[in-house]
Amino acid sequence: MRSMRTFAAGAVALLAFSFAVPTAHAAAPRTNCDKALAAAQQAERYYDGLKTDLLRSMANGGHPGTAERQALQKAESVRNSTSTEAEHVCAGAS
Repeated sequence: MRSMRTFAAGAVALLAFSFAVPTAHAAAPRTNCDKALAAAQQAERYYDGLKTDLLRSMANGGHPGTAERQALQKAESVRNSTSTEAEHVCAGAS
């Protein structure tokens, strides 16, 4: 149970941090490509954070449950789709 709480707390903290950190270029006009790349990068960071927490939990003797595995699968799916979308949007912007 402890590993599940650690995993959930890490995921929530990562998500909150990703929304709370202001970017220096936030005031600059952004193209659709910039927006798509930002979304893809955010999805990548979120997936990497979940995966790191899951692997750390397993290294400490924890056993991921269905919820943790599903969260990682969903994050991977979002990461893949936002990356593909960024490729399409940015290829069209060239």
